Amino acid sequence: MQKFLVKSILMFFAILLGYLITSLIVNTKKNIVNNYMQAIIDKHDRISEIKSPKLILAGGSNLAFGINSQKLQDEFNVPVVNLGLHAGLGLEFILNELKKSINDSDVVIISPEYFLGNGLYELKNFTQSLYPNASNYYDKNLKQDFQDHIKKTRKAIKTIGQDKGVNTSFSVYTRNGFNKFGDVISHIDQVPKKELSDRGIINYRYWKGIEILNDFYKYAQTKNVNVFFTFPNFPQSEYNKNDKCIEKLNNDILKNLKIEVLNSPKDMVLNDSLFYDTIYHLNGKGRELRTEKLIDSIKNSLKAKESLSAIKISKINLAF
Repeated sequence: MQKFLVKSILMFFAILLGYLITSLIVNTKKNIVNNYMQAIIDKHDRISEIKSPKLILAGGSNLAFGINSQKLQDEFNVPVVNLGLHAGLGLEFILNELKKSINDSDVVIISPEYFLGNGLYELKNFTQSLYPNASNYYDKNLKQDFQDHIKKTRKAIKTIGQDKGVNTSFSVYTRNGFNKFGDVISHIDQVPKKELSDRGIINYRYWKGIEILNDFYKYAQTKNVNVFFTFPNFPQSEYNKNDKCIEKLNNDILKNLKIEVLNSPKDMVLNDSLFYDTIYHLNGKGRELRTEKLIDSIKNSLKAKESLSAIKISKINLAF
């Protein structure tokens, strides 16, 4: 019995040592420079630097690639932070991130991609490895973490000494590709791709995100934060084949969402030539048009216009 215990203890420490060593191997890959997801750090730095109430944009990469925040700030004389980053983070991650970011009298405009769901767990973990505070934005799954760790460990062991790095100097998907507001600008002068990725048929189902958004709205009210919803930009060709599904979603939102909706899906349908590389990423001309449409939508909403007008700011905050 004693020998069995000794062997068990030794086995435990052997496994633990192996775990620590392989963790070290895997974690060396976290020393990543200029990764797109690292922009979350800069976005939150900006939020913490702005002391007055502000306008926060939240959603996926449709916002990162589709808004000129400087134009919004100049139009309404209000500090703007674009938190839009990646739809793969999921709706709950995005809303939990907002809960940790909003303050009294802030104004939030949410623009999620169509039928945005739970997102990709591995991407959330990766983002958390770059920005530890992100651990507060999603629920951890220890079983999946262990399984992922084993897969990464095996992969790391096989590729030791083989990783020559990736040259991202010409990619628009970098941390340096964002401006101070949180907008991607590295693609503005680039030639749009010939074919847009992520095309396809959207299957209708009742979107659970409506209830998740309503729960966030209740929380925002306790913080004296006004919240608005806007549909994402979408190519004309994709809307033409998904119009019935999207209109059903629109009806569900108008009937059940407690957040004021600033526009309709059709308002955000743009010519395919205004997109950069995916069905949600606008090119330079596209982002300008989408920004103008958003400005008009805000002006057409009495509550949104008054919410922004009520924000008192200083020149110091606009300098950020």
